[in-house]
Amino acid sequence: MTEHLAKTWDFIERMEQAQDAAGVEECLLELAHLFGFTTVFGGVVPGPQTAPAEISSSILVQRLPNEWKRRYNGRGYVFRDPIVQQLQSARTPFSWDDAYARSSDLSAVRLIRGEAAEFGLVHGHVVPVPTLDGKVTAISFGGQDPECSKEARDALTFAAGYAVGRLLHVPRATLDGDVHLTPREADCLLWAAEGKTDLDIAVILGITRSTVLKHLRSARDKLDAANRTHAVVKAMRRKLIG
Repeated sequence: MTEHLAKTWDFIERMEQAQDAAGVEECLLELAHLFGFTTVFGGVVPGPQTAPAEISSSILVQRLPNEWKRRYNGRGYVFRDPIVQQLQSARTPFSWDDAYARSSDLSAVRLIRGEAAEFGLVHGHVVPVPTLDGKVTAISFGGQDPECSKEARDALTFAAGYAVGRLLHVPRATLDGDVHLTPREADCLLWAAEGKTDLDIAVILGITRSTVLKHLRSARDKLDAANRTHAVVKAMRRKLIG
């Protein structure tokens, strides 16, 4: 297990044991604090046709300063936020600075960036997490001067993927008996745990990207996991990979 995975494992274990969403949120926020991030905000990414009344039900976690939370929610900033706009197409993690730089709506950048900074939210790391039903959720970590090293980003990306699986979790059938992964399924999960992309794994294993996706989907289904990271954690807990 690599250093960044080892660092997050305690938090993953505690998320697994959390009895409710608040417990999962606390674990995620504590991990964020370890890297200097002070806030966590996430949920199902709203689309262009999402009605304002639907926003509150889409939020999974919103650990923000109270005044910023009231302002952001009350003024409908989610519909102008360059970070949310980038999430319409982004499927890999990115920084707040990336989103601001890519936005063509400069007034929105000035508004969101400027007002967030009033609350000490200057830099952030955003993790898109696709779900089994085709939606995209995301977790955004923010702070004034957080650690943005690759290790920090990898740790938060891994934890966010698992946290979404827990926060979206509804009672599911308990896995009975043994779960058997094929060698290729185990290999693909192991490299996914190292933060490799589908294409990276394909090159490493000498197979096609579509074959990698097939193995990962099969492993996820066997483990009854909500997403890829959830599958990695379940496989590790069962000592199927490691």
